[in-house]
Amino acid sequence: MYSKVFCLILAFALLQIAYTADCERCTFSADGKDDKGLCTQCEEGTCTPEKGTIGTSQLACSIKKCQAGQFSETGYDSDGKGKGCTNCNPGTYSLEGSTECNLIPCGYGYYSETGYYDKKEGNRDDYCDECSQGRSTTKENTIGDYYDDDDDIICDLQLEECPEGTYSDTGYDSDGKGSGCQTCEPGTHSRQGSKWCSLKVCGVGTYSYNGYYNTRANEKCRVCPIGKSTDKEMTIGDNDKVCTLQLKQCPEGTFSTSGYDGNTKESQCKTCKSGTHSLQGSKSCQLRPCDQGYYSSTGYFNINKELNCTECPPGKSTKEQQTIGIDEKVCDVQLQFCPQGKFSKSGYDFDGKGKGCSDCQPGTYSLVGSKTCDLTYCGYGYYNINGYYKHSKEAECQQCPIGKSTPLENTQGTDDKVCSVPSNKCPENKWSNSGYDYDGKGKGCKYCESGTFSIEGSTTCDLKPCGYNSYSQTGFYITNQNEECKACPENTYTNGYINKSLDDSICLSYNSSDCDESESESESESESERYDDIETTSNSIIIKTTLSLILLVALF
Repeated sequence: MYSKVFCLILAFALLQIAYTADCERCTFSADGKDDKGLCTQCEEGTCTPEKGTIGTSQLACSIKKCQAGQFSETGYDSDGKGKGCTNCNPGTYSLEGSTECNLIPCGYGYYSETGYYDKKEGNRDDYCDECSQGRSTTKENTIGDYYDDDDDIICDLQLEECPEGTYSDTGYDSDGKGSGCQTCEPGTHSRQGSKWCSLKVCGVGTYSYNGYYNTRANEKCRVCPIGKSTDKEMTIGDNDKVCTLQLKQCPEGTFSTSGYDGNTKESQCKTCKSGTHSLQGSKSCQLRPCDQGYYSSTGYFNINKELNCTECPPGKSTKEQQTIGIDEKVCDVQLQFCPQGKFSKSGYDFDGKGKGCSDCQPGTYSLVGSKTCDLTYCGYGYYNINGYYKHSKEAECQQCPIGKSTPLENTQGTDDKVCSVPSNKCPENKWSNSGYDYDGKGKGCKYCESGTFSIEGSTTCDLKPCGYNSYSQTGFYITNQNEECKACPENTYTNGYINKSLDDSICLSYNSSDCDESESESESESESERYDDIETTSNSIIIKTTLSLILLVALF
């Protein structure tokens, strides 16, 4: 009986211990526990230093909330001496008892019920109200109610418009202290009260009613007449009377878009590229020097017009390019004819120095004073009195007798005595028009194309091989004639595909025993391969079965 009672008492004590806890922060009790009733709550603005605070009065609540503009982990001054709170970073703010500095001042020209907005909940435009145009606040954290307060009372600062040459998002000096407007970048400008610098300075040689043009509107600077300019940038005027500066024309050999040198520090006239030229006041370099053998009043011709250089008479030339003259008297160089084997457009050495004639291409020829190389060598195995021909080789060059050739391509002669080089027949598988090596050096015969053949001295490659198991007297047959190859008798064959024979003696008989032996060997090899395949398959099955057993043992 007593033991049961003891056990009940012990169990009750353990339950009481289990359900007893320390008083939470900002509460207290006589023993710091909540076992004898509820813990007492601290008054507003105060707190206990920690959990489980022992006390019987509000004196136990010894620490206070962090001041506005400060924060701590709990929102209270943890040491009770003012050092338990941290100041907010510049540009941020907190209310009394805050655990973080999450407030941002609305800024000049904005206000809210607290003067701040929570950066975690949105941006300024969502929580701060903007002052009406031309007005602002005197401080960044202005407090006001959009619905209950008069805007002019809250936004008690009357702003001034940004002066000319400056701008802001609103067109006003946003802070009312002169620093709310930004200066326009160099080369741009703005009118008073502008939100951007959309004006640009009219350059030298242009003007407008205010000296600027607007990039956001269809306003442009007017250009001065050709040859006129202004003496400065940002010239103000309604007509070209302000273009008081007379410009100079670009000198000969230079050019500009207007033909004049602009009124700037650097010259607007650019030098013509090498090989081109211009007259005074030119907008481009369209002149080219007259070639040697030509002349003009300026020594040049215009590439955009008809050729205006005059050619010298035949046999005459100028001493150099770019010759200035009005008649052929300036063509004072007597030219020489181009020699044999050379040519020029006029037939003369046009530069008078030997470089005005070009060599004929190999295999062609020309006479003295030729404009083209229209003569061709007769070639090996041909001849005539000159050694060359102009129109038809057959009509103008004589062919050597069969078996003879000439020592040169341009052999001169009146009869076949000049055909002093023996010419051999073309060998097998080569050909020429005559069947002979016409140059006598082995280069006068050409190889037959693949798949065709020829015999010695052939003029064409019209032979084709009889092929395997066929024969003829030459081993070939002629493609365009009736001569054919003969087939070997049944059960006979040939070793090659070019088989020369008068009868079927070239055809060999098949040996039947060789065939039987070959078939036996083939069957033996096949049987061996089958046994090898069976053995390989068997080994594969054994290996797979072993691996499967090992895997089952490992699992169980």
